[in-house]
Amino acid sequence: MSDKNKTRSEELQRNKKTIVAAVGGDMRLAAAAALFSRRAEVRYFGSELCGESEEGEMRCETLADAVNGADIVLLGLPCSTDRIKINAPFHPCAIYAEELLACVPDGAIICGGMIPSEISGRHAKCIDYYRDEALQLRNAIPTAEGAIMLAMEETPFTVSGAKAAVLGSGRIAKALAPRLRSLGAEVTVIARKSEDRALWQVLGIRSAGFDDLKKHLAGSDLIFNTVPARVLGRDELAEIKPRAAVIDLASRPGGTDFDAARALGVKVIWALSLPGRVAPVTSGEIIYETLCDLLAAEGVRI
Repeated sequence: MSDKNKTRSEELQRNKKTIVAAVGGDMRLAAAAALFSRRAEVRYFGSELCGESEEGEMRCETLADAVNGADIVLLGLPCSTDRIKINAPFHPCAIYAEELLACVPDGAIICGGMIPSEISGRHAKCIDYYRDEALQLRNAIPTAEGAIMLAMEETPFTVSGAKAAVLGSGRIAKALAPRLRSLGAEVTVIARKSEDRALWQVLGIRSAGFDDLKKHLAGSDLIFNTVPARVLGRDELAEIKPRAAVIDLASRPGGTDFDAARALGVKVIWALSLPGRVAPVTSGEIIYETLCDLLAAEGVRI
């Protein structure tokens, strides 16, 4: 190739628009795809019931049409709930991971949340944006706001003046407990580690260990669980007073014995994927901005 042709080829490559195939996903993915469409060519498949397409998006009739030639394949959070099918609540038919992998070009990057090994183990380039600490921290804000919204909707009393127990001391708890207190709730954080309990005391919020869990459950009007392990078994649930509500914010399998709760008549709301339900636009922005950083680290600029 002559120097002139080589230069022309390099220029065309630089000016080539990145192709993003957004497959399945919920309203968060739709919001993220809309942001990508400002700078890239977006092909959408599996979102027929999600609404009208944005300028710069192209709705495809087949998965192959969307994915063939794509530089980035964008999947939702979680990208699969059963490790077999792609999470696509707005698509009338199943989209199988096997079918997706057969279409994805070798050089494309698959970006998804909670990518199962059935996908990551069979494609060379995968980015799991859910593992990014910045995304996790920012996602805690809509989760906390959504939890408070549920508490207001599902109980006959105000958050102000209520006694609230927050189980766990991670990202969500750190976003939730101060917001509850600012609304006038009397908040106690139940934390395993002594250093976490000390931190809450420094912040002016009561804390206790899990050894005292039953006592605090018995005295609470609102119980928010953030621990992704069984912490509310039958014995613990039996301590909860009749008018109290449990809002379980833990990912699958949750932190509550749901069968025991039903048998005991304890009100439990398992609030999965709250960011996508209460703030999909903000959550989509978080996914988009996180991916821009992660892709840039891989040398890919949108």
